[in-house]
Amino acid sequence: MLLERPSPRYSDFRQAVRRFTPSSFLPALAAHTAQLDPLIRGREFRNDGRWPWAASAMARESVLYSNEHRHGGTPTEHDFAKLYNYFNNVYEPEDDPSVSDIITPLVYEQFGYGESEFEELSRVWALFGDPTLGTPIPWDEVFGMGLGEVGRAALFLHAWAAHNAGYIDFALLDAPHMQDVFERVLPRSDAENLIRHFTTTIEGARSLSSEALAVPRNRQRFAFNPFVARPLIDLGTGGVYAPQSMLVSRAIFPTNLYYVGMKQWGLPFAENLGARVEHYVGRQLRLIAGDHVEGEITYGKGDKSVDWIWVTDKAVVLIECKSTRMTLGAKAADASLGAVVARSLGKARVQIDRTATLIHDRHPAFVHIPDDRPAIGLIVTAEPFYFGNAGILPEYGAHGSTPTQVASLCELEYFVCLEEGEAISLLQSVLADAEKRTWSLASVMKDLREVGKNPILEAAWKHYEYLDLVGPLAESATSSDAS
Repeated sequence: MLLERPSPRYSDFRQAVRRFTPSSFLPALAAHTAQLDPLIRGREFRNDGRWPWAASAMARESVLYSNEHRHGGTPTEHDFAKLYNYFNNVYEPEDDPSVSDIITPLVYEQFGYGESEFEELSRVWALFGDPTLGTPIPWDEVFGMGLGEVGRAALFLHAWAAHNAGYIDFALLDAPHMQDVFERVLPRSDAENLIRHFTTTIEGARSLSSEALAVPRNRQRFAFNPFVARPLIDLGTGGVYAPQSMLVSRAIFPTNLYYVGMKQWGLPFAENLGARVEHYVGRQLRLIAGDHVEGEITYGKGDKSVDWIWVTDKAVVLIECKSTRMTLGAKAADASLGAVVARSLGKARVQIDRTATLIHDRHPAFVHIPDDRPAIGLIVTAEPFYFGNAGILPEYGAHGSTPTQVASLCELEYFVCLEEGEAISLLQSVLADAEKRTWSLASVMKDLREVGKNPILEAAWKHYEYLDLVGPLAESATSSDAS
């Protein structure tokens, strides 16, 4: 009788990576991931199981657990293929795991690699950089330059890594053709500043990892990855590399920029960001609702309603904003998941139900809000709560009495590009459908007509334009045209 070979554990994958020295493995991995980067292959390229999150895990295990006393040589494409197979087949047995235990870590591990650079980097400026949205955030204290310059430099470094086998060759800074780049695209000092900020050493990566929240032993696959925060590694005489080139621009995506701000400024940053998220949601809503949207209402002894109330002919939409994030442990589906969700989605549902009751009971502060049409709720989160609508997962909380949909800022940015009547009909039809109301709003909207780009994001993206589009060269061109 043939016995089936047991599935590898994550520790087996780690051991397979540890066969190679970091000085040989990380440069080879950098060249390998650069070839697979969507900047090179295009977003439609089929990678046949060579998943970017698996390559990121390889980089992490090498820098944290390998050393220079290994004898595996320089890894080949065949070696990488075997490592992908190890990773893809990893199985960690658990006693009676829930659905959430199985799928929550996987989606948070994987879905981020499908995010749009345009949308995420545009939101970096629109939410974190726009000085008119709230108290300005002094990002130059962190990066040595403004956030618009940071975004432009991140795009530049990502392209540099992807097109140069993941190698940041400092000799190129003095190359003749690069001087045109520094004149037309971004100043050399901006590139050098961000390289310094993005670069760590093996010891630095291990220190970053030791400071991060630990995850359970059987969830090591979903542990903190230092390359998410510092995507470049300095190998001394070996040079500086991006072991996973896709992480270079993602290092300043909103998901990561939040932690940069928290480390630099702590609670004042969190409070500022909470207010910014609320105001940002209001700006987005006004794209579709105009003056039909009203801010929070104070009643009683300083009590407040939901953040926004949107009155339409078909329904009253009660919108509550949440800037709190899923922690690393919650993303790994540890014991904290239920409490983390309760602090965000749970509180939002209570607030929506309370406001709906105040409107229905004709509280004096709410008598101008009509009660002759249904109330529906919309919880807008700064980052995705991927299963926020899935009633089958008890960890994500019970639904309130008001029909409510959970949506991320990214989903809201697309939703508000619809016509008002179309958007409300969509929400009502989803909430009335027993199956679709458990889906994400993105899944519901994916088959809709093309609605174009969000104008707030488009305006934000212009802050990253090349120098010859916004600087002296553009001004010279304008003067020449005028003459």
